Amino acid sequence: MAGAGGRAATGGSPGTGGGAGSSGKLTPQEAAKLMSPGWNLGNSFDAAPNETSYGNPTPTQSFINAVHTAGFKTLRLPVTWTNHIGNGPSYTIDSAWMNKVKQTAQWAIDAGMYVFVNTHHEADGNGGWISFPSGTSAAQNVATEVAAVWTQIATAFQSFDSRLMLECFNEPNEAGGGNTAQAQTDLNMYLEACYKAIRDTGGANATRVVMIQPVGASPIQSGIQSMQKVSFINDPNLIISLHTYYPTNFGLSTTPYPWGSASDYSSMQSSIAQQIRVWLPTQVVVIGEWGSMGAQATANRAAHALAYSQDTTTAGLIPLWWDNGGSGSGSFALFDRSSGAVTQSTIVSGIMTGVKNGLAAPNSWATLTNP
Repeated sequence: MAGAGGRAATGGSPGTGGGAGSSGKLTPQEAAKLMSPGWNLGNSFDAAPNETSYGNPTPTQSFINAVHTAGFKTLRLPVTWTNHIGNGPSYTIDSAWMNKVKQTAQWAIDAGMYVFVNTHHEADGNGGWISFPSGTSAAQNVATEVAAVWTQIATAFQSFDSRLMLECFNEPNEAGGGNTAQAQTDLNMYLEACYKAIRDTGGANATRVVMIQPVGASPIQSGIQSMQKVSFINDPNLIISLHTYYPTNFGLSTTPYPWGSASDYSSMQSSIAQQIRVWLPTQVVVIGEWGSMGAQATANRAAHALAYSQDTTTAGLIPLWWDNGGSGSGSFALFDRSSGAVTQSTIVSGIMTGVKNGLAAPNSWATLTNP
C-alpha cells in the first residue's frame, strides 16, 4: 500500500540491547498486563526490497518516541528478510539490514516499550522462501533454512533484555491462503526449527519470549489445535499470535459498513469469549494485527477501536493495531510517519480508553449502552 511521503531520515548506530526501565524478567502473564496497547510499524521493514519501498520514510528515533508518547506500549516490528539473505548453506543475512532492524528495536526499548521482531512475508504464499505444502523432503530443506536464518536473528538480539521478543513468522500460509492438514504439518516442522534455533543460541535467548501462530495466524479452531501439537507448547515463555481484523466486512473492507449496533457489540464479545478464549483458555494471546481502514467512517472506527481494545484486554489478550502508513481508503495509519503527529486522534483515544476499561476488571465487555 502507498505510504506516507516526506524525506527519509537516517538512524544512528545499531544498538546492543538493554535499556532503562527493566527490573528483571517478567513472566508472559505478568508482562501481558503491561504490554497493551501495541502498534505495528507496518509497510516499513516488511517492504521489499527495503524499508522505503512501500512509500514510508525510514523510521527515526523521534518517530518511535512519538508512538510511545501517544500511549502505545508495545512495538511489533515486521521484517521481510527475503531480499537480504544469501545463498545456502549459510544463508547469511546482510549486516547493514540487520543493523537497521536492531537500531529501530533499540529505540523502542530505550523508549520503554516491549518489542516483537519477526520474519514477515516469507511464509504468506506470496513469493517467500517458506513454502506450503511442499512434501516431506522439501519441507525439511525449508526447515534447514528456517534454522539458519533464525539462528542469526536470535544471535543478533541475544544481548537485548527480556522486553525484546521474537515471533517466528507472520501469517504462514500456503499459496491461496489455504489451511490444509499438510500446511499445518509443515508449519509445525518450521515452528520447531525456529524455536530450537532461538533456544540453542543460549544466554537470554534460553528463556526469551517466543511467539508462534497457527496457519495464517487465523482464529480457526483446526489450525489452533494443530499448532498446539508442537513439542514445546508448554514452554512457560511461549505466547500465541492471532490476527483478526474483526469483523472482516469492517476491518478489512473499503466498502463502508455502519459498525456499532447492539448485535455488532455482542458478536464481537462472542468472537473472543466463546471462540478464542475457549480454544486458548490459558495461554497468553497477542492479537498481532487488527484495525480498520480509512474507507470506514471515522466515528465508527473510533467506536470499534474502543470496543475491540476493551474486549480483547478484558479477556487477557494484547491488541496490536496494524498501521501501514500512508492515507486514503486502504490506510490503517494513525500517525504521520514523517512528523510523528497523530492523524487519527479519536481512534487513538478510543484504543487507550478501551484498554483502560479492559484492564479495570475481567469480563468488562463493551456494549452499545456502555461503550
